[in-house]
Amino acid sequence: MICFSKHNFISGLSSLRNPYPVLFLSAILLLFFSCKKNDNVPLTVDKSYFPLVSGKYIIYDVDSLGYWGFADSVVHSQYEVREEVDSPYIDNAGNQAFKIIRSRRADENSQWIATDVWSANLTDFTAEKVEENLRFIKLDFPIALNREWFGNRYIKADSNLSFLAGWNYEYTAIHEPMTLNGLSFDSTVTVTQHDDQNAIQEYIYIEKYAKNVGMIYKYEDSLSLQPAKPIDGRVVTMTVKEFN
Repeated sequence: MICFSKHNFISGLSSLRNPYPVLFLSAILLLFFSCKKNDNVPLTVDKSYFPLVSGKYIIYDVDSLGYWGFADSVVHSQYEVREEVDSPYIDNAGNQAFKIIRSRRADENSQWIATDVWSANLTDFTAEKVEENLRFIKLDFPIALNREWFGNRYIKADSNLSFLAGWNYEYTAIHEPMTLNGLSFDSTVTVTQHDDQNAIQEYIYIEKYAKNVGMIYKYEDSLSLQPAKPIDGRVVTMTVKEFN
């Protein structure tokens, strides 16, 4: 923005006969033309929504609805999933990453059974997670409302994964308090990974992250809604139950 000399501008106006309109106009123009110190304040890179510390864990309540179109049936299941940050290691790109040990149990009275080993890492400007050998860019820094990024850009969207192509992740809510499962969080961000709804299909993928906790909510809705055919696909919700 171009800044004009306040002294020269006001001196010229002072020669006018009626001082009151001049003073009012001067105040408005000075406000308009002033250089603002905060116009280009850089955003802070805050990685606390994706903490990676060995021993940290989150337990989720999982609710799953499976629609089997060929059998015209619905399977409803509920269980718990635990994700624990394990030891760090150096990945193939030479960066520090952490193993994520995933376990599952039917309920809190059952034993945990290890199911998967995923991984997660932070770069200067991204938070990434490898799930079933697929790398997702979960968060993009700095966090800003409506900021978008290609979260699936490392995934080769072939015939089996074509539905993952071209997703624009977006921060649709940032730094908001939230309560889930009776747990209160001072600051959360919502990432809408994909939202595509039409007459024949429905793909809605959303994740929420809490400061110093990590992912606290996940919603996956992947349904085929072909006319005159039974619904096919699944809807899975993960909600935080416990964390340390």
